[in-house]
Amino acid sequence: MNEEKNKNIKIGLEIHFQVKGRKLFCSCEGEESDNYRGKIVRRLRASAGEFSNTDLAAIQEERKRNEFEYLITDNSCLVEMDEEPPHSPSQDAISGAFIVSFILGCTPVDNIDFMRKMVIDGSNTSGFQRTGIIGINGVFHHNDRKIGIASVTLEEEACKKIEQKGNVVTYSLDRLGIPLIEVSTEPDIRSPREAREIAEALGIAVRRSGYIRREVSSIRQDVNISLDSGNRVEIKGVQSLSQIQEVLEYEIERQTILNEIAAKLRGKGVRSFRLKPLSINEIANSWKSNIVIKAISEKKEVIAFRLEGLSGFLNNGKYRLGREIAERLRVSGIGGIIHSDELPNYGITSENIVKLKEYLSCGEEDAFAFIIVDKDSKANALKIIEERLNEALIGVPAETRAATPDGTKFLRPLPGKSRMYPETDIPIIKVDHNFLDEIKKKIPPTVKERASHLMNLGVSEQEAMNAIWKEYDDILENFIREFGNPKSVAKLLAVVFSKQEKDLDKAARILSLLKEGLITKDVLEDLYNESDKNLSGISKSKEESLESVIKEIVDSNIELVRERGNDSFKPLMGEAMKKLRGKVDGSKVSEALKKEIESRIRGMESNK
Repeated sequence: MNEEKNKNIKIGLEIHFQVKGRKLFCSCEGEESDNYRGKIVRRLRASAGEFSNTDLAAIQEERKRNEFEYLITDNSCLVEMDEEPPHSPSQDAISGAFIVSFILGCTPVDNIDFMRKMVIDGSNTSGFQRTGIIGINGVFHHNDRKIGIASVTLEEEACKKIEQKGNVVTYSLDRLGIPLIEVSTEPDIRSPREAREIAEALGIAVRRSGYIRREVSSIRQDVNISLDSGNRVEIKGVQSLSQIQEVLEYEIERQTILNEIAAKLRGKGVRSFRLKPLSINEIANSWKSNIVIKAISEKKEVIAFRLEGLSGFLNNGKYRLGREIAERLRVSGIGGIIHSDELPNYGITSENIVKLKEYLSCGEEDAFAFIIVDKDSKANALKIIEERLNEALIGVPAETRAATPDGTKFLRPLPGKSRMYPETDIPIIKVDHNFLDEIKKKIPPTVKERASHLMNLGVSEQEAMNAIWKEYDDILENFIREFGNPKSVAKLLAVVFSKQEKDLDKAARILSLLKEGLITKDVLEDLYNESDKNLSGISKSKEESLESVIKEIVDSNIELVRERGNDSFKPLMGEAMKKLRGKVDGSKVSEALKKEIESRIRGMESNK
């Protein structure tokens, strides 16, 4: 897609960073664990928020009637099981959140007032997540752009989902309660590429606080997007920076198509959808469709209905409104929908289609669809379909979607203010000005300032940014001050920190040999990747000169020189490099060897 910034596209980011140390509301370790010690079972239900309204997203989750199993781990306690009130919040987590808030130019709050955010998908045993605002109204500078920071909050991490079998969902308690710092931007981002770039830049800036975990799973991104001042769509669970751009490009295309469908339907005069469902079991009983035959044999109903003006909109390659409806049904555990744009298929013939259209009184531009449901699901299924069809007339519905490998899929309606209500177990925390003064002393230099400092030490901008991103910039600076050779130090540490296991002692020994002149810079990576035995075999004295080594090699191979003359150079060069690799530049070895061979040949000729 066109990557130029579009004023009609509004994108905002919500980035969650796990904080080092203990959990937020208890003393359990914040490390994830798979050492299970038992399980508890819960069912959750929606409750009214602060203003007595019940959130639509919570209502949908309750309708699923799921049962939740929670695996108890060795780093979980009664707090995670919701059998004991939360303890005092982690002071380290609060300090880290304020440092991040200052890094992003936010105004700190006077009081930390934790709220409960209703979440009844099972990801928290209590049915809510505790979250408190730390800073607001910040500004993040990226290149020539100013991106507003709406808020920095401190909240608790959710459970880790293990599996789902039918209506039983299994979670692990090990991750529940790990402190999360959430950074929410204003919808100031104007393209998918810019969203990816800003997410990366924000990640680097926030990690500068020193409080953020380094594990791959410790940072997650949610994105919010709207087109042409339409409804906001929240996309959860974007796992990587590259996926941010991919997901947003898909979502822009999806929303553009939905707006186009809405405009075309309104142009046709369609003002609303009201389904008139008819049971077609008697008609479908003669079909040769295995899906239908099986459904009827299981005493299920096949319910069909006409869809005014929707022929070609349910699935024609570009328009896929049928998929949107199917996503809503599947999330509610009802199954899918079969519609006329995908027929004939599933054993349903053209003859069957003609008779069904007649039965439903379909016009030329009308589509039809049918669902297979049991008695208990029928009313809910028809309500979901009718709601989604009427949303098609406005374009893009406000909803929460999940990032997938090939785009996004519907999760639930967009949650609103009704899911928030006060936390009664944690007293309001007054923010002391002396505390903030101490926090300000810990604010690190900006990424730009730190990169500039490293570049002044002699490393490139790319090497400096790599060190900052991977958080070894302090090590890089210390190594440069100890060993000199900034470019060589930067090159070797880039190799070290690309590995799963990092051996800084070995890197220091290699750089010490380079400083003493016993090796050359071109073998640093090779030496690091080799065993310690090869490294310790390098002589730490200068007694063995280049000339003496070359003379020894030629002496040992004098018969070869006698037989092949100058043609003996190639095999002798290989032997010389085995002994001198890393100690002397290859061009100098070559020059000395050629000179010695020529000297020996002249001596042989003069003795004839």
